[in-house]
Amino acid sequence: MEERNLLALGIILVLGFLVFFLGLGSAPLLDPDEARFARTSVEMMRSHDFVVPTFEGAPRLVKPPLLHWIQASLFRIFGPNELVARLPAACSAFVSLLLVAWIGWRRFGDEGAAWASTFFATFPLVVLTGRVGTLDALLAVHVLAVLALDLTQPDRTGLQKSAVVGGLLGLGFLVKGPVGVVLPLVMILAGRTACGRDVLPSARTIVTAVLAWSAVVLPWGLVFLQRVGQGSAVGTLKTEALSRYFEGTAHVEPWWFYGKIVLVAFLPWAVPLVAGTVRGLSRWRESESPTGPYAAAALTAGLVFFSLGKGKLPNYLVPLAPLAALVIAFELGQELVSPAKRRIAPALLAATLVAVALVLGVAGALRLEGTARVAVLGGAVVYGVGALVAMWGILESSPRWVYGAAAGAALLFLMIVVIAAPPLVGAARSAKPLVDAVPQLASARPLVLVDRQLPSLTYYVDRVPERVDGRGLGERLDRGDGPLVVITDSDFEKLPTEVRRRLRRLGGVGNLSAYEANSPAP
Repeated sequence: MEERNLLALGIILVLGFLVFFLGLGSAPLLDPDEARFARTSVEMMRSHDFVVPTFEGAPRLVKPPLLHWIQASLFRIFGPNELVARLPAACSAFVSLLLVAWIGWRRFGDEGAAWASTFFATFPLVVLTGRVGTLDALLAVHVLAVLALDLTQPDRTGLQKSAVVGGLLGLGFLVKGPVGVVLPLVMILAGRTACGRDVLPSARTIVTAVLAWSAVVLPWGLVFLQRVGQGSAVGTLKTEALSRYFEGTAHVEPWWFYGKIVLVAFLPWAVPLVAGTVRGLSRWRESESPTGPYAAAALTAGLVFFSLGKGKLPNYLVPLAPLAALVIAFELGQELVSPAKRRIAPALLAATLVAVALVLGVAGALRLEGTARVAVLGGAVVYGVGALVAMWGILESSPRWVYGAAAGAALLFLMIVVIAAPPLVGAARSAKPLVDAVPQLASARPLVLVDRQLPSLTYYVDRVPERVDGRGLGERLDRGDGPLVVITDSDFEKLPTEVRRRLRRLGGVGNLSAYEANSPAP
């Protein structure tokens, strides 16, 4: 049995590696965030300024620089490209998978490690963010590392552990600012409370952790303050952290927003996730099985933390995914420990597979076409087969078959998405297909971008476009220097008729087109 569990764990780690890295560089960099991060890192590599990141030559103070440090270093070695830009995220996601396996092995044994890894590697939110060159996967691995130390070594104390935790919190801060410190501490506080452990550390532990945090953050932070000034630094902190969270400067959503996101982000595992969370919280301070209550409480605290904030995005939940995987593994463990008891989670999980198969089938048949239709209908077939296997597992009273069928269906569908999505997403959310279709964009002629922010255009043409709004485009054309104009088709239709007549279309991809003046300057 042990050898079979270890083989299963090895297989899921290999499949996890494939789902994170297969075709990683096949899609162009996406707007807005991924392309903006990559371009900022290119500028850092060229300027050798590792203190104040810039985008299009202007200081970009909204995020700390750790991702840019990593990307710029990789760009210097391998050159700027899509694969290298996404390596930090993909490697972070895979390391998180290894940490989930390690925690599962320490707390649940060999089989628990295999199942926890399986759940984590089949979360759509984890796979998609692990394949995009942004901050979320990098933040998640640092948060998870702190939680792993606290969860797997509850009795270990001392300066060494405190220093490691402080250093990890410092790295989390350098990834995404205060949330990299506050979030893991909130989750640790909830987890320890649920297990009946001491919540407040000793003064010596606090001092050691603070010193380690300072050793990581201050060498950059002090120079940064000197360069940009205290006023700018405080203003950025207030806008990007405090105002975004408490007032909602961007992406404002209602408090219940993440309730619906969880259904998709952790598909198809929402039912066992909810059941495991309720079961874990019901065993509050149970000394015999502390992992379930710890993971359930930490997950709940993270959800509450993000739900109370005004600004919300689905990818904010990525650091909670490892706890979700542990909660589901805990729930499955209870199914296996007491097989005689009737559990509702496997039946609802099978029903979820049926529902997903039906939704994908209808969507693919009625609303999509081409490659997207084939991919979605393939997913419908995969989930349909998984539903049949899960129903057989229910008839045989075998939770392993039910959960295994769901895992197989989810993993196969994610593989289909990984293979089919890059060209579709690239055409919709990147300027690279347009740059490839219109060679003139790579020339030295003036480049004008109308009513849009397209960081991918800056990245792929390797120059900063001039930005105008539709009302000022006619005046810009009057300068007579023959600019190339990039504009979406919807914005083009909004231009005055006389301005549209002055433009000749050079080519387009998706909703994005390039034009030049009818009579460009010689």
